[in-house]
Amino acid sequence: MRFKHRKRVRKKRLQTRKDRILTLANAISISRIFLTIPLVLIFEDIAHGMTEKLWQAFLLIIIIVLTDFLDGYVARKAEEITNFGKLIDPVADKVCMMVVLIYLIISYKLPFLIFFLTLAIRDIFLIIIGVYLMFSQEEVFQSNRSGKWFIGISALMMVLFLVQNPLNIPGYILWTSYSISCLLFIFSTYEYMRRYLRYFKQLETG
Repeated sequence: MRFKHRKRVRKKRLQTRKDRILTLANAISISRIFLTIPLVLIFEDIAHGMTEKLWQAFLLIIIIVLTDFLDGYVARKAEEITNFGKLIDPVADKVCMMVVLIYLIISYKLPFLIFFLTLAIRDIFLIIIGVYLMFSQEEVFQSNRSGKWFIGISALMMVLFLVQNPLNIPGYILWTSYSISCLLFIFSTYEYMRRYLRYFKQLETG
């Protein structure tokens, strides 16, 4: 009886280790990256005049956004919050976002080119810091709440631009959503920087 109890405890500890990779939550995050493959193919068809496929792109983006919220929920409920999950979640978000942004750059030029470049510079910087902390301090930070809101609102904004013509969406709605995304980008960047600066200051004083 005692052996069975010990076996259950050992199994539970193994399931909640922070260095695990093969978890359901991580699989959901990784699936988000693979979903960009059909998304790219759909965008290619749209670029060749098959505008009826905009709805497929719309539905696929909605699925991608839902997986973004689902992986975190599953990780918390199943006690599967891992270092790999903390790292792959924002990476998967940005891969999906960059794919859509490249298509929008082709269609809308400068506004989305600026959005793309500033986002890419920020995220490369944050990934470098994240990887450094993971290997030097064995510390990995999760995406902050404002960062999740930025991803969600930006995804909605990009969907609105994608379906602008079929739905005859007014320009002021499109550019208002673009402006809100930019504001959330600034706020989330501020929160990321403040968190990392606070952490490095603690390392110096500690």
